[in-house]
Amino acid sequence: MSEIAVFFAPEYCPPSHPALQRLGLAAQLVVRRKLGHLRAPRPLEYERLRGLHCDRYLEAFFAGDEPLASSQGVPWSAALRDATLCMLGGQLEGAQHALDTGIAMNLARGFHHAVYERGSGFCALNGIALVAHAMPGKRIAVLDCDEHGGNGTAEYAARLENLYALSIFGTRFGCYSGLRSYTFPVRVRENGFGQYLNALQESVEIIAKVKPDLLIYQAGVDCHDGDPKSQVGLSTRDVFQRDLFVFKAARALGIPILFLVGGGYQRAWRVAQLNANTLAAALAAARPGAAPPPLLPE
Repeated sequence: MSEIAVFFAPEYCPPSHPALQRLGLAAQLVVRRKLGHLRAPRPLEYERLRGLHCDRYLEAFFAGDEPLASSQGVPWSAALRDATLCMLGGQLEGAQHALDTGIAMNLARGFHHAVYERGSGFCALNGIALVAHAMPGKRIAVLDCDEHGGNGTAEYAARLENLYALSIFGTRFGCYSGLRSYTFPVRVRENGFGQYLNALQESVEIIAKVKPDLLIYQAGVDCHDGDPKSQVGLSTRDVFQRDLFVFKAARALGIPILFLVGGGYQRAWRVAQLNANTLAAALAAARPGAAPPPLLPE
């Protein structure tokens, strides 16, 4: 494997929303380091979202009707709506590409806290549950390694019989084990990286039993020890080892994997570097025996 398909378009990061600029910076690193091939997706059509969220919320989000339109915690704008739809298009195109080829990346964020009735936690629409919703004949497993538990995805796992949600987190964010959902709270600062590796191993064992058609990996970097929201406390090398573990496990199990970036609240360039490291880990897992690439920042 020389490159990985990375779904991204400039519409992901409109200038009016500074928090999304990290995605554009990460895309620059993808090109500069020759880590992947950028592919621009088509924005998702409204009709493909019907049934994922309740009609009242979908209509409010598309029209900008408040207060529901801004229930994710970010002021609504047409640019934000269009960015979300473009990222959701990348989610479904990336999922299909992963099913066809074994792996793909969607350089998107802001999915796993949204619930059926509204947005939440900077997530307007649940693009992780969307894959299970759009592909009812496929069994979808989600491994969420963000600092914050994927509460929205866990709720959707109880609604969608083909969705399984596993979260390894430092901040629970209302995420609890339930029907087809599993949670693993961790504290690396206090307990060491071995605790995190144990949680990863337990998660992989569950995934192996589920035998999903597709694994979605939420590779959040707000659990990095330099992040102001981090309770987990992973070093840059720990994050890389986490990613490498997940990609090697998916490869060993023969499960196609779609991965995306989650949270990150350090300087935008720093977060972009950590996101690029995740893509480098995916390439390293696909090249057994090859020397791992240098981590950013070098």
